Amino acid sequence: MELKRAGTGSWKGLCPFHAEKTPSFHVHEQRQFFHCFGCGEKGDVFHFLQMIERRSFMDVLRDLAAQAGVDLPEAALTPAERKAAEEAESERERMLRAMETATRFYEAQLRAPGGAAAQAYLDQRGISRATAERFRLGYAPAAWDALGKHLAEARVPVVVAERLGLIGSNDRGHYDFLRDRIVLPVLDRQKRPIGFSSRLLDPEAKERKYVNSPDSPLFHKKENLYGLHVAIDAIRRGGVAIVVEGNFDVLSLHEAGIEEAVAPMGTALTVEQIGLLGRMAKRIVVVFDGDSAGQRAAEKAVPVAVEAGIFFAEADADGRVAEMPPGVDPDDFVRQQGAAAFRALVEQARPMLDHLIQRAADDATIPGKANTAKRVAEVLAKVRNPLVRDLYVRELAAKLAVPVHQVARMVREATSQPARAASQAAAEAGEAVGRIPQADELDALVLLVTRPEVASCEHARHIADLLRDPGIQQIYATALDALRAGVRADVPAWLDSGPADIRAAVGQALMDGRWAEVETPEEAMRALATKLDRLRVDEELALARRQHREALARGDEAEARTISVREMELIKTKLGLANPSGGVST
Repeated sequence: MELKRAGTGSWKGLCPFHAEKTPSFHVHEQRQFFHCFGCGEKGDVFHFLQMIERRSFMDVLRDLAAQAGVDLPEAALTPAERKAAEEAESERERMLRAMETATRFYEAQLRAPGGAAAQAYLDQRGISRATAERFRLGYAPAAWDALGKHLAEARVPVVVAERLGLIGSNDRGHYDFLRDRIVLPVLDRQKRPIGFSSRLLDPEAKERKYVNSPDSPLFHKKENLYGLHVAIDAIRRGGVAIVVEGNFDVLSLHEAGIEEAVAPMGTALTVEQIGLLGRMAKRIVVVFDGDSAGQRAAEKAVPVAVEAGIFFAEADADGRVAEMPPGVDPDDFVRQQGAAAFRALVEQARPMLDHLIQRAADDATIPGKANTAKRVAEVLAKVRNPLVRDLYVRELAAKLAVPVHQVARMVREATSQPARAASQAAAEAGEAVGRIPQADELDALVLLVTRPEVASCEHARHIADLLRDPGIQQIYATALDALRAGVRADVPAWLDSGPADIRAAVGQALMDGRWAEVETPEEAMRALATKLDRLRVDEELALARRQHREALARGDEAEARTISVREMELIKTKLGLANPSGGVST
């Protein structure tokens, strides 16, 4: 995070613990104290590091002592004391220890004779031993349970290894999740392994070429970026983050001295990942492959960046897209043309929305233009700066050779869609900012989870179609499908299926307890379904009335009459909806 002087002995900047545009985070030098007037978080350097890095007090103390050259006394433990300390070790610390044990095992296997083929592949890709060590690359042997046996010898509980996705089980027993693969550890900002990416070594094997660790309590693919633990210093120094598609793109760029490179975890770039980079960099440049898949991925990154608030005219971070030559990826490019040519390509990157509109204009067909206008309008609807939005509306209209007012209308309609209200989440310092979903939608989810017997009623299925918040929708659908299939309730797994930015709100709502005491849960679900139905109709009615006024103002009487018919239909629908039961508290 960046702080600016705000008086004698005082500094201020954007708070890393909540989303804000106006700085309210203050640091007092003499008092050695921080305080955010926005969210109320405050404390000393120890508390700050505990919060931002999710570490225990003793972990922070040891690291700060090491940086200051101070030796902390560590008393020798008796066997009984050591056993007690191990039993008191937190679950998270046990998982981190297991990941470190696995990482060291993979590193050793790469250096062993059995890792010769893996080392030869790295040599062929131009990855030096120094870079391999820096990224802690390793090799997973082809054996069925080599890692499993090693973890057992290291006294890592099987249940911990399974939760982390290190091993799996079937009718043959336990087996290693990764086998005969080059292993690319994913490290957090304290350089601790939390997950793995991997590349299949045998080209003839009928398995996926790239496989990541499954999501676990330590690792969520959509919230992490490969190589960030190495790139973070360069990103902060230069203010630029370079996002590429593949892990080997990252390795090749770092090998060439371009240390700002990171990659998403084999998935489309997410709001959480862009938000994370936006807290560190002033410019985020997406450099995806020059094939059609890479071009589509780059285009998909634009609306995600706009949702995250990473947009050059209205945020501290400037989002851009650099185009690779056709059929070339960053790995090929930097090895063939060198680091200077790659940096020149990054310097020529265009602002994301300029890139999106230019790509849209390249489609010469009428259906293509119509689809393009709709797709880009949905992105422009998320641009929060009205002047910038209007300028891009005019540019899109000019590129597509259509009237400005038609594009503007499409943007207004997209802006009015209820889903837009749920798309303003941003991530900070590796954590998505907390967001509170619409109360009635949250209530429906909590009722379903608290009283699983309602999953079989028709109102529960109907509510799944009424939910507009994408996060609530995802968690609700996961829970409903599981309950209808007779699967044992697993609330943590259900929460993990949704975005990080609403987990706190859902968790807090689940602690409320009021839905557990409802005498007629099916009636409560019916009441919530009716209420959500009415809310959806009210939203559509408000939109229709506004569009009617706009049509009259333009003198478009035909469109005004069409909208009037729609208004009448909505009013009839609203009158036909039954009122929620008065006996249920919502």
